[in-house]
Amino acid sequence: MEFLDNAVSFAKDKIDYVMDKWEGLDEDKKKLLIGCAVVAVSVIVICAIAYSIGKSHGRRSVFEEDF
Repeated sequence: MEFLDNAVSFAKDKIDYVMDKWEGLDEDKKKLLIGCAVVAVSVIVICAIAYSIGKSHGRRSVFEEDF
Protein backbone atom coordinates (compact mmCIF):
# COMPACT_ATOMS: atom_id res chain seq x y z
CA MET A 1 0.00 0.00 0.00
CA GLU A 2 2.92 2.32 0.70
CA PHE A 3 4.17 1.83 -2.87
CA LEU A 4 0.79 2.94 -4.23
CA ASP A 5 0.73 5.98 -1.95
CA ASN A 6 4.23 6.96 -3.09
CA ALA A 7 3.26 6.55 -6.75
CA VAL A 8 0.16 8.72 -6.32
CA SER A 9 2.15 11.34 -4.43
CA PHE A 10 4.85 11.38 -7.12
CA ALA A 11 2.26 11.73 -9.91
CA LYS A 12 0.47 14.52 -8.04
CA ASP A 13 3.73 16.43 -7.58
CA LYS A 14 4.58 16.14 -11.29
CA ILE A 15 1.08 17.19 -12.37
CA ASP A 16 1.19 20.18 -10.01
CA TYR A 17 4.59 21.16 -11.43
CA VAL A 18 3.34 21.00 -15.02
CA MET A 19 0.15 22.89 -14.19
CA ASP A 20 2.18 25.65 -12.49
CA LYS A 21 4.34 25.97 -15.62
CA TRP A 22 1.20 25.96 -17.81
CA GLU A 23 -0.43 28.73 -15.79
CA GLY A 24 2.79 30.77 -16.06
CA LEU A 25 2.60 30.87 -19.87
CA ASP A 26 0.87 33.69 -21.67
CA GLU A 27 -2.03 32.97 -24.04
CA ASP A 28 0.05 33.12 -27.24
CA LYS A 29 2.51 30.52 -25.97
CA LYS A 30 -0.36 28.27 -24.85
CA LYS A 31 -1.92 28.46 -28.32
CA LEU A 32 1.44 27.73 -29.96
CA LEU A 33 2.06 24.73 -27.68
CA ILE A 34 -1.42 23.33 -28.35
CA GLY A 35 -0.95 23.84 -32.10
CA CYS A 36 2.38 22.01 -32.06
CA ALA A 37 0.83 19.12 -30.13
CA VAL A 38 -2.05 18.86 -32.62
CA VAL A 39 0.35 18.88 -35.58
CA ALA A 40 2.56 16.22 -33.98
CA VAL A 41 -0.41 13.92 -33.28
CA SER A 42 -1.74 14.48 -36.82
CA VAL A 43 1.60 13.53 -38.37
CA ILE A 44 1.78 10.37 -36.26
CA VAL A 45 -1.77 9.36 -37.24
CA ILE A 46 -1.15 10.03 -40.96
CA CYS A 47 2.09 8.02 -40.85
CA ALA A 48 0.33 5.13 -39.10
CA ILE A 49 -2.44 5.11 -41.71
CA ALA A 50 0.05 5.28 -44.59
CA TYR A 51 2.09 2.46 -43.05
CA SER A 52 -0.97 0.24 -42.62
CA ILE A 53 -2.12 0.92 -46.19
CA GLY A 54 1.36 0.16 -47.54
CA LYS A 55 1.64 -2.97 -45.43
CA SER A 56 -1.74 -4.30 -46.56
CA HIS A 57 -0.95 -3.47 -50.19
CA GLY A 58 2.37 -5.31 -49.96
CA ARG A 59 0.70 -8.32 -48.36
CA ARG A 60 -1.95 -8.36 -51.08
CA SER A 61 0.64 -8.24 -53.87
CA VAL A 62 2.46 -11.22 -52.38
CA PHE A 63 -0.78 -13.24 -52.50
CA GLU A 64 -1.36 -12.28 -56.14
CA GLU A 65 2.04 -13.50 -57.38
CA ASP A 66 2.15 -16.71 -59.41
CA PHE A 67 4.43 -19.43 -58.14
